[in-house]
Amino acid sequence: MKIRKAKLLMKSLSDDTRIRIINLLKKEELSVTEICDILDVQQSNLSKHLSRLRLTGLVNDNREGFNVYYSLVNPKDKVHKDLLNIMTVGLAENEILQTDQEKMKEVLEKTRSEAQ
Repeated sequence: MKIRKAKLLMKSLSDDTRIRIINLLKKEELSVTEICDILDVQQSNLSKHLSRLRLTGLVNDNREGFNVYYSLVNPKDKVHKDLLNIMTVGLAENEILQTDQEKMKEVLEKTRSEAQ
């Protein structure tokens, strides 16, 4: 991996909201609305973070009708994979990230029960 790309990846991982997004997407593909509900952020703000993560190759987007779903990429580059692993495993005990995981379960239960 070139230094420039590594630097861009690390910059993308240097924001609390983006770390929280990656933590969620490690577990589940989520829609923009679901992520907004979980993190309690405005959609316009979230879209900027998701765009940055997508442009640096950390997340994928999948459009289904009016919804856009995001998932964490499965990197082919070892350095890229190691950086993601450090972020997700290294911060697994973080209280805010654990709270986000719990809220994700609640939001998904609600949205999936409404969809049926």
